[in-house]
Amino acid sequence: MKRRALSAILCSITLLTLSLAGKVMAEPVIQTFTINPGWNAVFLEVEPVWYDTATELAFPDSNPTDAEVVFANLPDLTSAWMWNPRAGTVEFVQDPSTLLPEGPTMLVYDPANPIISNLYSIPGNHAYLINYGGAVPVNWQVKGEPLPPQIDWKPNSFNFVGFHIDSVSPPLFEDFFSSSPAHAGQQIFVLDNATGNWIQVTPTDAMRSGEGFWVYCKGSSEFAGPVTLQLNQGDALSFGTVLEQQEVMVKNDSNTFRTVSLGLADGTLPLYYWEYDVAQDIAQWTRIPQGPAALTVDIAPGESQTIKLGVKRLNLSPDVAYTSNLQIEDADTSFKIGISVTGVGKAGLWVGEATINKVSQPAAYMGSQTAVRPTGSEFKFRLIIHVDAGGQARLLNQVIQMWQEGTWKSDPNDFSKLIVDQPGHFVLLADDALIGSYSGASLRDGQPVGRRISSAAFGNLYGEDNITRVHSRVMTGSFAGDNSTLTLSLFLPKDDPTNPFVHKYNPNHLQPDGSEGAIKLFDINRDITMTFRDTDSEGNFILGSTALGWGSSVVGGIYRETISGLMRTGRDINIEGVFTLHRVNDVDTLTTN
Repeated sequence: MKRRALSAILCSITLLTLSLAGKVMAEPVIQTFTINPGWNAVFLEVEPVWYDTATELAFPDSNPTDAEVVFANLPDLTSAWMWNPRAGTVEFVQDPSTLLPEGPTMLVYDPANPIISNLYSIPGNHAYLINYGGAVPVNWQVKGEPLPPQIDWKPNSFNFVGFHIDSVSPPLFEDFFSSSPAHAGQQIFVLDNATGNWIQVTPTDAMRSGEGFWVYCKGSSEFAGPVTLQLNQGDALSFGTVLEQQEVMVKNDSNTFRTVSLGLADGTLPLYYWEYDVAQDIAQWTRIPQGPAALTVDIAPGESQTIKLGVKRLNLSPDVAYTSNLQIEDADTSFKIGISVTGVGKAGLWVGEATINKVSQPAAYMGSQTAVRPTGSEFKFRLIIHVDAGGQARLLNQVIQMWQEGTWKSDPNDFSKLIVDQPGHFVLLADDALIGSYSGASLRDGQPVGRRISSAAFGNLYGEDNITRVHSRVMTGSFAGDNSTLTLSLFLPKDDPTNPFVHKYNPNHLQPDGSEGAIKLFDINRDITMTFRDTDSEGNFILGSTALGWGSSVVGGIYRETISGLMRTGRDINIEGVFTLHRVNDVDTLTTN
């Protein structure tokens, strides 16, 4: 039991590690700076990915944030500096030309003198001093993933920082900091590019996007701008292959009423938000269209608004990562956060039910004898379908989930220890005879047992030869595509115990076929058609079709079946209804022998 538990844990850790490795969190954007000869103070809003798409393999073994990578497309760079808040308190601002490599509060990258360099990484959401040795201004581009505003302030000190602000209509310094007691009225210094000196700003000066400056912080502070964003985790909305919804909290840290807008840069990513429709008096998921200000929220001073966002994986290609950026802005603030979602396949075990609400009347004297008509009440039965890695669907009458023990091997570094060779995993069995070869998948009264799922609607299945009994039958068609269909013909011989004509309490049904006075027994055929869609034949939405998981964890559509052999007249019975299936696991192999 201990080894099984350990194996399960290691398997989960492995899958989690694989799902996180190389994950793209956002659609990269390019931030452009005008670098003048001499000193420049810049604020990097993005987390560097690669400095240039044309030469992104120039440093294949380097981290994208390595200084040599980030500055590779900035020729004639003399040095780059980043403030080190851990080194000490900055009580005054000095001329940048006096900065020396041995200065304790600054980290330096000097491409010509790597011995004195101690600035190795260039992360986003930081301000930098750049000394450029060229003769004319140049454009410096940094490609990276956008980041939300965040500042780790050092109290009672000048801080070298920058902010995410509107580049078209930037705020004034006094308006931007007016709601923060730690910064309002405090000294702020910006770099004068003409002289290379720091000059103190006046309150009515306008801020500049992408600029770094020294701001004094009186006491502690968490201020990152009038409008900030809090995510569940990390710096982006990563839905991966599992998550369907997340919450973001937009906070108004100013002392004025704010209208904050959200817009999606790429409309191909299926992003939704949860809203209450006053006109229809319903709450529902509404897709966010492409474009700026697609969604707006009004937030009072000091208040916050929680927005529930979700993704639909319907029609997303399996194992493909879809990325975009969500633009958040108000009158002063402007920034992006990354969004990513990965499509999932259909492989696994699907369990649900068919709800029959229409049936034909083959004995009717008037009207059609084949057209289906509404029933007085519904009839439901369970459906079990397995889809393998190749997309092949199979109908089952039962399935048992068991556990395959992992295997161990000697640790090559210490032969006295064992390490996992093959992690344990769940298996799906279609035959009771195979149970003894595996361990239980769950506990019942402290004992490991298998988990059995069965359907009374498909008591006995027969193979293609209509003779051999099987526990699963291959279906024809495509599983869970738009308006795709699955079809299957089932045969039930007249002498099968589950044939409705074989009734042990009626002696006439037990007489030999064709004997005088006996009721004749009939073979029965069932032709099943399942059409995948989100509405029934009248256009009404199927229950669950508006949920985020529709198409990935929940599917459904129209269920139809033609039954022959039940009527002495030889007429068929047609039934119709809807079906829904929920994926209960993603095991893509069905063990049949």
